[in-house]
Amino acid sequence: MKADIETENAVKDLLDRYTKAYAAKDLDKMMSLFPDDPDFVFIGTGEDEWVQGYEDLKKGFKRDFKQADEIDVGFENLLISSSQNVVWASMRMMMNAVVSGEEVIMVGRLSIVAEKRDNEWFIVHLHFSLPASGQEEGDSYPVDLYF
Repeated sequence: MKADIETENAVKDLLDRYTKAYAAKDLDKMMSLFPDDPDFVFIGTGEDEWVQGYEDLKKGFKRDFKQADEIDVGFENLLISSSQNVVWASMRMMMNAVVSGEEVIMVGRLSIVAEKRDNEWFIVHLHFSLPASGQEEGDSYPVDLYF
């Protein structure tokens, strides 16, 4: 069900705090957006970026911040749905980073699940993916990868 305006604004605020903390490489502010839960899952684009739990997430953000000189993140096409104290949202995510002096641009898809706990929203699941290379528009499978 589509989220009401109050919930939608709260999620937009959560995402705004995410982008600002990520760009500032502010580990404490980033971690404040996530619960200290062992079953939290964060899935990134790298083969090893299946992160479970608060401490592993912290290590992942430290790695991100160390490897990039600059980071900027933005969202578009935001769709937010909710039921009681749970929200799920899908969007396009643009990430621009400077890594070893080179600009890296990633345009992908982001989905999150957030939960309201004690009147505050926390991201409890996040999945960022990139389109498969070799999969042409209109194709359902990246056949160039397999044949």
